[in-house]
Amino acid sequence: MTGDSSGTSDSSGTSDPTWAVLLDGPTADAARRLVDTIAGLPDRAVPRAVRPDLGSGGAGLALAYHQLDLCRPGEGWRTMAVGHLDAAVRGAERMRLRSPGLLGGLGGLAFAAGRLGRPAAVRSDDHRARSADRAVRPEGHQGLDLSSGLTGSGAVLLDRTDDPGTVARLRAVLTVLGRRVAAFPGESPGIAHGPAGPLALLSSALSAGVEVPGQTAAIHRAVERLLEHRRDDDWGPDWSLRKDEEKEDQDSGPAGNVNGPSLPASWCHGGPGIARALWLAGTALDDAPLRDLARGTLLAALRRPPEVRRIDRRPGLCHGLAGLLLITLRFAQDPADPAFPAFRQAARALADRLITSTADRMAARHEQAAAITPGLLDGAAGVLLVLLAATTPVPPGWDRALLLS
Repeated sequence: MTGDSSGTSDSSGTSDPTWAVLLDGPTADAARRLVDTIAGLPDRAVPRAVRPDLGSGGAGLALAYHQLDLCRPGEGWRTMAVGHLDAAVRGAERMRLRSPGLLGGLGGLAFAAGRLGRPAAVRSDDHRARSADRAVRPEGHQGLDLSSGLTGSGAVLLDRTDDPGTVARLRAVLTVLGRRVAAFPGESPGIAHGPAGPLALLSSALSAGVEVPGQTAAIHRAVERLLEHRRDDDWGPDWSLRKDEEKEDQDSGPAGNVNGPSLPASWCHGGPGIARALWLAGTALDDAPLRDLARGTLLAALRRPPEVRRIDRRPGLCHGLAGLLLITLRFAQDPADPAFPAFRQAARALADRLITSTADRMAARHEQAAAITPGLLDGAAGVLLVLLAATTPVPPGWDRALLLS
C-alpha cells in the first residue's frame, strides 16, 4: 500500500466484543512490524486519481486504511482512507466506469463508501450526478456470482440493513437468487464464482432477519448444488472443479465423491471459502450436520501439505495464505468449539508462513517470488487487513465483501 461515522455495524470498531486475538509473542510482534511496513506513513501524499476497483484499486486501499483507523485511532489513517476513496471516485469518472461488479466495478466503490460513511457520487459523461449505489440494484444484472454479479450486489446491500430502502432492494436480490440458485452456471463451486456465494448471502441475510418467501428452500437447493462437487481425499472433505456427469466414481460411496480436479485451498474457488458458506448456512438453519461438514472441510484444508493445498507460495486474500488465515480466524472465535485448539494452532502456523512469504516478496528475496502488488485481493492491503484481524480485538467487518461474515 505503497470524523465521519460509518453507519455500518463496525463503525466504532467494537461491534463484536468477543473477537479473539489469536496471535501473541514473537509472531504477533512480527505481524505488527509488517503492518507498519505495508501501511507506510499516515501523512504521505494521496494520489489525485487511482483505479477505482475494490479488488486491486483505490476502493480496496480505502478499506484497508479505514480498518487501520479503527484499530489504531488518532494516527491519521482516516485521512488516508478518505483520500483514497475520493481518488477512486475520480478514477471511476476518468475511466467512465459503468460495470456494477463488486470486485471490479462500482459495487466495490459503493461498499467502501458505505464502510467509511460517505456517499460515492460518480458523474456520468453528461455531468448528471449518479450514485455508485445504482450499481447495487437488482435490475439489469446478467450474472449471479459474487465477483461481478447479483450476489456481489447483495453483499453490498447486506452491509446496510439499517436503511429500509436498502432492505427492500436486498429482498429483491434474494428473490432472484432463490429462484435461480439451483441452476447456477459455471464450473467452480466456490464462493467467488459458484453457488457457495449465493448460499453465503442467502444464509447471512436469513440470520440477519431479512427473509423472502422460499429463502430456506433456496438455501437447501444451494447446498445440494454444492454437494454435487464434493470430492473427498485422504485428509477429508474436498471439492472438485466440476462434476463429471459421464464418469461418476462408482466407488465413491455415500459421500457422493465425484471425479474432476481438486481445487486449491483458496477463498475464491476452494474448500475454505466453501466451508464458510456451509457454516453460515448451518448457523442460519440451526443444522448441526452442516456445521460439522463446514468444520471438517476447513480442518481437511489445514491438514493438507502445502504441495496439495497449492496456495502456500502466494500471500494474497483471493488465492493465497491470507484468505486461508482469515477464514481460520473466523472459525476460531468460539473457544467451546471442539476444533478450537486445532484452529488456533493452525492460525499461528499460517501467520508465520504469511509473514515470511509477504516479507520475501516485498524484499524480492527469491527470483521466483513476484513483487507483491498494493491491492486488496492479491496484494499487500489484503495481507494488512488479515494481520490486523489476527493481532487486534477489532473484528474484520470489511470481510462481508467476501461474504465471510
